[in-house]
Amino acid sequence: MFDSKSGITGSLEDYLETIYIILGRSSVARVRDIAEELDVSPASVTPAMKRLAEKQLIRYSKRNYIELTEKGLFIARRTMTRHNLLSRFLSEILGIEREQAENDACSMEHFLSASSMERLAAFFEFLAACPELQILIDTGFGNCLEVGTEHLSRCSRSICPLMAHDNDENEMLELERLIDLEPGSSRRIARINAGKKTRRQLIDSGFIQGANVILIRPGDKNLPFIVKLDGYDQQLPVLIAECVLVHPDCKENGEQQNEE
Repeated sequence: MFDSKSGITGSLEDYLETIYIILGRSSVARVRDIAEELDVSPASVTPAMKRLAEKQLIRYSKRNYIELTEKGLFIARRTMTRHNLLSRFLSEILGIEREQAENDACSMEHFLSASSMERLAAFFEFLAACPELQILIDTGFGNCLEVGTEHLSRCSRSICPLMAHDNDENEMLELERLIDLEPGSSRRIARINAGKKTRRQLIDSGFIQGANVILIRPGDKNLPFIVKLDGYDQQLPVLIAECVLVHPDCKENGEQQNEE
């Protein structure tokens, strides 16, 4: 498995993804931590760390802690986002058992194109905006009469996030803007209301529907917003931060924030 764009193998992407996960929940990552996470021997991890260091994707020297470089962080975060999208699609939409979905996602994430990744992200945004369609998926399309044609027609009128970003006014009223939250507020991302370039930038950074995001520090035109996602702080210029729409506060969000 070789990603021609990143120039690294799928195996090395797995190592970057693992380092990303470890550093998202802990302040340090060591060879033994990576070995435990992947259930492999430390001796097999060390050569991979050397290759990643040579490619300037991590900062590493024997017996020292491992850090992701800016480039390594980007690849790790993009790989993790692909994994999350694929795992959700396999388990939530296709009904594949969770463990099998996770294993399949690990294999597929290295081959998913950027355009397919964007369409998967848009699909979950569309699904969140149309709960009636989710009912059909959950029941194997056996509840068509109960849902009713008037609800399904609403789904058909929904604007695909890939086609436009001038959302329906009624739907917009049901969502909140990330930039309007109070510091410390935790929400689930609803959709990215932006054009293709900004959408791709945010999706690559993990801003996909259902992901939990916390506003750490408000910003303005001169000061970037700081948000926490996957255990990492990210800085977002105001023009990009205002494109992130989130679901209104609910009990589930409060439970997620407590877990942080």
